[in-house]
Amino acid sequence: MKKNSGKHDDDLRVMKTEISDMQRQVGRINSEIQALNKQKEQLEAAIAEAEERGEIALVAAKKRIADLQEAIEKANKEMLRQVREYQDLMNTKLALDIEIATYKKLLEGEESRLVH
Repeated sequence: MKKNSGKHDDDLRVMKTEISDMQRQVGRINSEIQALNKQKEQLEAAIAEAEERGEIALVAAKKRIADLQEAIEKANKEMLRQVREYQDLMNTKLALDIEIATYKKLLEGEESRLVH
């Protein structure tokens, strides 16, 4: 019995040592899990913040695009107005050139008639 008792004492010490080692391992693993959970929460917060900044940037970009499209439309209307105005001026100039040429011919005809 003493022999068995000594053997059981040794087995018990070994098991206590193994349990103690396992408890330390469980403690380390729990600490790692907590650290990983904290890291996961930080990454999720960073992702949410990045998504929010992305949404804000997207809204700003869409507004900028709308503003630019409006400016392009306004510039196109102004350009069309100026082209029409230019065409009107060119038509007026052409009419004046024709009128000047007609008066010049009349004057030249009068001069040649007076000279003869």
